[in-house]
Amino acid sequence: MKNILGKSCFVIALLSGCTAFGYMYQLVAYGKTINASTQEEQLVVGLGDYHLKTHPANKDQRAYIESLLKRSVGKKIKFIVEDLSSVNNDGRMICCNFGINCHEGVLGQLANKARSLGVAVDNIEYRYCRVAGIGPLLNNIKANPQSFRSSATIFMTSLYKEVIDEIEKIKKYNDGKLLNNLYQRAVNVVQAALTKMDFKNKKSVAEYCTQLQRKAYRQELEKLCIFDSALIDMNIMHAIATSPDVPLIFVLAGGSHIEQVSSVLQKMGYNSLLKTSVTTKPVITKALNSDGSFAATESHPEPVDIKLIEQFMR
Repeated sequence: MKNILGKSCFVIALLSGCTAFGYMYQLVAYGKTINASTQEEQLVVGLGDYHLKTHPANKDQRAYIESLLKRSVGKKIKFIVEDLSSVNNDGRMICCNFGINCHEGVLGQLANKARSLGVAVDNIEYRYCRVAGIGPLLNNIKANPQSFRSSATIFMTSLYKEVIDEIEKIKKYNDGKLLNNLYQRAVNVVQAALTKMDFKNKKSVAEYCTQLQRKAYRQELEKLCIFDSALIDMNIMHAIATSPDVPLIFVLAGGSHIEQVSSVLQKMGYNSLLKTSVTTKPVITKALNSDGSFAATESHPEPVDIKLIEQFMR
């Protein structure tokens, strides 16, 4: 039986695009003619999520996305998702018998749901070892890393292999000069960062993280989680590039990924059709791992009107 990091699905809350009770705050849409004779366009609609742990918008947005999946049955529509709680395109979902169970998140198990409905979907997530190993430490910043079974069991070599396997896969992509050059630059940047992190040592995640500087402990953990985020961007672009005849593509991922993908789409000749403005609202939030005390006022983006998608449904 695999160990599921289940009811504590907030384990993944601090990873970009890996939300537990997160919500969508950004919506963009781009179009490009894919058939000159018929003037048929390909539309790419991106929804960027924000991983605030609890927000009332989560439930309604999740319900809308599930209804969107159901309405996509039998149509030429594709979803590209960043979903740690579903099997990815390479058939992976667990690491060292540990998996992520976050079915209540706005993105949780969307890939599995789409597949069950027969809707085309690419799950471009791959960081299962990272989240299972480092997630508990981020969520319990003052705790002893050895107190978490996944952190003490998963070794840094597993994290290393996870990244290297993704790099080797991306190296084989052949999607035209512009994207191929972009893939190569992203791979070079991630490889350089990986070299500095000494992932190839034989320590467990807990042992490795115990040696991090305490003054910058949270920042160091976050760096371990996001240093290779460009690979997610490249996987999204590849999923779009290999679907030239799909008239409508939905991309559901972290807001930073949506921003990067938007930039690349424009370089590829896609025209901007919609980009919602991001507004923020100050809120008082309980401090992470606090004993009931409250953090200072923080600003979080307001949820987007997700039903703006309706204008692109055909």
